[in-house]
Amino acid sequence: MQTFLPYPDFAASAAVLDQARLGKQRVETLQILRALVLPDYGWRNHPATRMWMGYVPALTVYGLAMVREWVSRGHADSTAPLISEFAPDSAAAFQTGSGPEPALPPWLGNPDVHLSHQSNLIQKSPEFYRERFPGIPADLPYSWPEPELELIPVEPVGERLWVWHGPVDTADGDTLVLPGHPPAGRAVPKWSRQYAAFTELVREGDAAAVVLDGGARLRLGSLGPLTSGKDDDGAPGTARRPISLAGWLRRSDFDYPALLQDPRRFYAVEAPAASGG
Repeated sequence: MQTFLPYPDFAASAAVLDQARLGKQRVETLQILRALVLPDYGWRNHPATRMWMGYVPALTVYGLAMVREWVSRGHADSTAPLISEFAPDSAAAFQTGSGPEPALPPWLGNPDVHLSHQSNLIQKSPEFYRERFPGIPADLPYSWPEPELELIPVEPVGERLWVWHGPVDTADGDTLVLPGHPPAGRAVPKWSRQYAAFTELVREGDAAAVVLDGGARLRLGSLGPLTSGKDDDGAPGTARRPISLAGWLRRSDFDYPALLQDPRRFYAVEAPAASGG
């Protein structure tokens, strides 16, 4: 995982990248943004994440510069709306060419950082980059700047809205069903934390919303009492909560809709005013 910055200028960095790496930068930017903002997402200790701590708007603009170059080369893109959600004002200023620029990380312009990126690009594809970075050695290690302040995303406090990313069981009324064991491929500790929230933190009557239409809208409701059992070995069993659905939320109702990009099945966000929280 990496954000390539062979130059201090985002547009110039995008313009010099080969096709494959330019395309990947959009996705990797989105992954780092999520690591910086979404609680329990992961990758927070990766140096490519740490170097951007405190500079989410700048990283958003970096990602959009990659998108702009990608589209200018004739490719389709679906990442720009998702990237823009992490810093809407900075994204709008970038797209319109007006408005204040975001604060930039202090390492931007540090020759050691940019030379290390040029060198590593040469290592990855010498036939493409050697002529673009003449005289640059091909054996420099990455220079990883440390953040000025370690900023770790945390779960919301105060009025919260529980969000459900998954199917609703309608066999016996609308019910949210969370197995005690994670689906294949999911990290067990992360699933266990979701299970604990679902079974221990939720109170009967708490507001919840079911994500629909790819997150464009959410069905609002309130959670009912917990029913759960234990497996034969005493391990957590499947947990269920009925949900009384009444009302809708739009993605735009949330102050920070980027939080809805959380891949967890069950999590909390700050309750938007439209939810009654």
